[in-house]
Amino acid sequence: MKKIMLSLLAFSTASAAANTDLDIANKIRAEGFYNSEVMHTLQYLTDNIGPRLSGSPQMVAANKWTKEKLTSWGLENAYLDGFEFGRGWSHDFASINLSSPRNITFHGVPVAWTPGTDGDITADVVLFDASSIADLARYKGKLKGKILLMGEGRTIGEPKNSVFKRHSSSDLSKLKEFDVTRPASHRSDRAPHRHERSKQRYLFNKRLNTFLKEEGALGAVYRSWRQGGLVGIWGKSHKVGNTFPVPAIVIEAEQYNLITRLIDDGDSPKLTLNIKSQFHDKDHNAYNTIAEIPGTAKNPKIVMVGGHLDSWHASDGAVDNGAGVAVAMEAVRILKELEIKPKNTIRIALWSGEEQGLYGSRAYVEEHFAERPKPNDKIERELPSYLWKSPGWPIAKKSEYDDFSVYFNMDNGSGKFRGIYTEGNVAVKPLFSKWFGPYSDLSTGTITNKTTSGTDHESFDDVGLPGFQFIQDPLDYSSRLHHTHIDSFDHVVEADMKQAAVIMAGFVYQAAMSDDGIPRKPMPTKPSELQLKKMAEQSKKERRKRERDANRSLETHNLIEH
Repeated sequence: MKKIMLSLLAFSTASAAANTDLDIANKIRAEGFYNSEVMHTLQYLTDNIGPRLSGSPQMVAANKWTKEKLTSWGLENAYLDGFEFGRGWSHDFASINLSSPRNITFHGVPVAWTPGTDGDITADVVLFDASSIADLARYKGKLKGKILLMGEGRTIGEPKNSVFKRHSSSDLSKLKEFDVTRPASHRSDRAPHRHERSKQRYLFNKRLNTFLKEEGALGAVYRSWRQGGLVGIWGKSHKVGNTFPVPAIVIEAEQYNLITRLIDDGDSPKLTLNIKSQFHDKDHNAYNTIAEIPGTAKNPKIVMVGGHLDSWHASDGAVDNGAGVAVAMEAVRILKELEIKPKNTIRIALWSGEEQGLYGSRAYVEEHFAERPKPNDKIERELPSYLWKSPGWPIAKKSEYDDFSVYFNMDNGSGKFRGIYTEGNVAVKPLFSKWFGPYSDLSTGTITNKTTSGTDHESFDDVGLPGFQFIQDPLDYSSRLHHTHIDSFDHVVEADMKQAAVIMAGFVYQAAMSDDGIPRKPMPTKPSELQLKKMAEQSKKERRKRERDANRSLETHNLIEH
């Protein structure tokens, strides 16, 4: 009888907890759909603060505003978490014109972390096509007083993609197919030839900086990697002592190709360039915004949610990643508004330096949870950590490692949540399936054991901590918005943002009320020689496929040309 009574009591307790969770799910939905602040948050970030390049005054403003906003909602222990980054940079103005053989106003955006022109500069153009240190010798004595066109133009073929897309049931079904050939960690040891290419590219760029300065070049013009008038942007090195020596700008691919055709036809085009930019060297740190809702348990676990606050400078960074920041902020706002008393601490982190290589989240993980040894090779140590041949073994745990539960991330545009990547952590699949339950009318709840890369959840997963990115509808994120000059508030889908915030809040709540931490994969270990050999073979296969595809494209191009 006693066993029966205990069983009934346990069932009654579990049933009450389940009813409470469902009641909270109703409240989360009501708050998230009918009292939403998510678009107001995003609009302030994009319209009032604007581009948020790491280390720039706008990023400093975004750090300050998000800290104050989270505090005003009742979150506690808000602070700015600093880490070494490098030089700050911003620009106020840029223009580029073709001044000969005819006058045309081009559309360009400066390359981040490059100097300004100090007014108009007009000069002849030289096609500069060098990709190795050996190539530089061909241009000795030919660049003084010239504006360089950085590489050949490229034929613009027929568009291969539709602009706007939502995941079909077929797409989601394919995501479930696990690939056993992929490495278990994002930061596995790199195949030797890949590491060597990265190292040589780094050495070439350092030599290029010195060469252009010595040769007296006046400026550099790059071709956008997009087409159709889109300007895709990036930056040079932000590290102190490694600044690109001449003003540089990215222009539309079609305009770039026009200049190369003029050169090919024997003309001598001239460009007029004017860039007003400045470096900010008062503080070489960048900052993550951190705040939390403290847990009530005696020894609370740490449940984290976030996205990267930094963006590129060409536009306002709305989908990359203002959307993720606004959704993460909305999720904690909802839970605070509902006066949730979580067992585990809910901590929001809005990262900096993501666009340059997950700098902010990696620094935070190293400070609080785990770190890896640095390479012994001096040159390799100077490379960004994500280019190291080996990420460093063994992983050394920090004091908060065992207190950590989970990190949830959003960083794939503003598309609605369609499911979640488990990063190969099969133990969380039944758990996440249950958590999607109250939102099954909002999302298919697709759960894939595949990995996804390029977001801050990697920093946690790489050291054996549960970190997850949601599956999102692609919309036009990759097709035209990502890292371009039109990444603005206008392209964010409000309904999708509300849906994402509600599901994010639901997942954070469930993790925060769990008596046990989220299940973990085995701690990453150094690959064996056999594993490294297989990685190298797989890498060669992938390289050969890329070369075959490139050759087929070239053959098609030659047929068209002739």
